[in-house]
Amino acid sequence: MTDQDVKGKTAHRLPRGFHLLLTGQTVSLIGSAVTYLALPLTAIDLLHAGPFETGLLLACGRAPYLVCGLPAGVLVDRLPHRPLLMSANTVMAVALATVPVAALLGHISLLHLYLTAAVVGTATVVADVAYLSCVPTVVSPDLLVRAQSRLELGQSLAVALGPALAGWLIGTFSAPTAIFADSLSFVVATALLPYIAMRPVHREAASGTLSGLASEAAEGVRFVLRTARLRAVTLATATLVFSYNAYAAVLLLYLTGPLGLSAGATGAVIAIGAAGGVAGALAAQPLARRLGLGRTLTAALVLSCVGAVITPSVATAGWGPSLCVALSQFLLWAGQQIYNVHQVPIRYALAPAALHGRVNASIRTAVWGLAPLGALLGGACGAWLGTRATLLLSGAAMALATVWIIRSPLRTVRTPHLDPGTS
Repeated sequence: MTDQDVKGKTAHRLPRGFHLLLTGQTVSLIGSAVTYLALPLTAIDLLHAGPFETGLLLACGRAPYLVCGLPAGVLVDRLPHRPLLMSANTVMAVALATVPVAALLGHISLLHLYLTAAVVGTATVVADVAYLSCVPTVVSPDLLVRAQSRLELGQSLAVALGPALAGWLIGTFSAPTAIFADSLSFVVATALLPYIAMRPVHREAASGTLSGLASEAAEGVRFVLRTARLRAVTLATATLVFSYNAYAAVLLLYLTGPLGLSAGATGAVIAIGAAGGVAGALAAQPLARRLGLGRTLTAALVLSCVGAVITPSVATAGWGPSLCVALSQFLLWAGQQIYNVHQVPIRYALAPAALHGRVNASIRTAVWGLAPLGALLGGACGAWLGTRATLLLSGAAMALATVWIIRSPLRTVRTPHLDPGTS
């Protein structure tokens, strides 16, 4: 093997820095999955919180996406990514650590939990946007799809492992103690960041006035709206996320109610769904090489829709129906992960590096801002129409996301390496 062959193989490998970034992100996602269960359980077990209090606790964690999303984009485009990520991770680690400490001292309160959720939620927005924006500074453009596949795989593994770890920690110790594991996960992610090589990003001179900040934030929004392919994938993702959150709002009620699945069986169904996410992340690149980018995005959305509507089509209990539900969730998660592997790199390809923070923040604000609205609509429809009808309608609505892709220039795109010079 010649030196040129060795260099060629090395050039097509993801760099060491990316694997460190992936490790830190996966560890922190597993920790966050623990907190997702442990924080409301702390409120319920120690403070006797009811549905309103737990709903408010969830809202405190989600609201920062709407309030802080666009400013976070400006911040990410102004400041170096590494110290920003380290600062956000440190804030989350410290804020989460106060919960087990307060519980140990007997001074835990709902107000404390609300403030913790809000602080962690705000830091999460900054870290999320910074993380998305730093990936292209670690990985070369031709490897971004492969990198995103690994990131989605790590996320799927975190979703599969997190609830099991949370159950063990909460059962063995306590809910507040389990939250301390999430705090430690951010410490690990922060400790790895200094060892990750990141290419510098050219940053334009920033204005210090309030109007200047608003103008910078609006620049990211305008770029998304006027770039046809980016606008299409953003609207498709928003439609998918809105529909999925309406679906998820009543899924557990349907599984444990009309289908009568036990807690163990329900957990197994969710775990099989997460395995579908792993399979989707692994299949995404080969599928795109065969079908092309546009067709893969469309096929992934259709697969998600098909998977979603199988579950409410099952109307009886038993092993056979339970297997159908498990297959349903496997297909749903697989479709979503195939789609996510390819939709994220589109913004990297089309947006200039100096705008990555604001573009990511604009998309995140639009997409995740709709998530709680979808959940509210799903809950309301569940109470009005019933859980089965709501699952059928919201599952079918996922197919509407394909309209944005089919009616855009993305429909005919074969390769994920898009030309940023055109819309």
